[in-house]
Parts: sequence; structure tokens; C-alpha cells
Amino acid sequence: MKHAIGYMALAALLVVGERALAQDMPAYETGVRLAQRRGYDNPECYGRVFAKHAVVVEKPNGRKSWFAASTPAYNAEQQRRCGVDRLGDLRQRAAGSSSGRAGSAHRAGLRVAAQRGHSGEQAACFARTYALFAYETPVPGSPRGYAIAGRSDNAYRAELFRSCGISR
Repeated sequence: MKHAIGYMALAALLVVGERALAQDMPAYETGVRLAQRRGYDNPECYGRVFAKHAVVVEKPNGRKSWFAASTPAYNAEQQRRCGVDRLGDLRQRAAGSSSGRAGSAHRAGLRVAAQRGHSGEQAACFARTYALFAYETPVPGSPRGYAIAGRSDNAYRAELFRSCGISR
């Protein structure tokens, strides 16, 4: 009888372990997709760290998804292992969602970064910096245009180099 209970406990642990392993892959894939959508340079690294910190959460509609809370440990590991500045990215996305202007300036920054040949995390960093310094200016045939003021140009260049390693 003792052995039967022991074998049942071992079987239960194996089943739970298999579920945990089965969930690691979808969490990893979710992390990779998030990194790709956000333009990070190393999506596989981001996916591995995301999978390590992610938990399954149930949404109000009953669907379940992976979620990694923005804890100091998670943010530091993303920065250290993958070079992803999560806090800077979160600040920029918050600014973009609270203000249509900041979000549009960020999108304009992404376009300018692409025109200059930047991609991935470097383009995302460029866009965040651009959105901080850009001001709205009238552009013929366009609802909005953005530019960097001449008086801000030196500070803008210095910040691009400091934050992103980009020398204009």
C-alpha cells in the first residue's frame, strides 16, 4: 500500500512537471513575439527571460495568457542579459497612450530611424529619444509633422549617443 501511494505521488509530480514544461514553451514564444513586436534586437533572449518570470493569468473574459510583472528583478535581468531597457520602454509606451502627440512623435521617430537604417532595439531607442525632443510643426499635406528645434539639437544628439550609441 505504501508503494502504491508513493508511485501515485511520483506520477502526480511527473504530470505537474510535464505541464510546467509544456507551459515554458508557450511563455517563451509569447516573450519572443512581444520582443519582435516591440522591435528589440534579441527576441530569443527576451523570450527566455520572459518565460522565467511569466505566470499564467486569467482575464475577465475567461481567457488565459502569460504575464511577467515589471519587477526590479525582471527589469534588471532583461537589461543585463538582453540589453533591453524595459523601464524606458514602459515610460515611452505610457506617454504614447496618455497623449496622442507623444505616441505620434514616437511613430515619427520610428519612421526616421528606419530611414536612417536603424532597426530593432536601436530603432526603438531612437524613437523614444526623438519623441522626447520633437515638437509638432505644420507640414504641408500632412496632419502632423515633427521636428527637433535647433536650440535642442545638441542636447538631442548627446542623448542619442548616450542612450542609444547613435551618432547622427
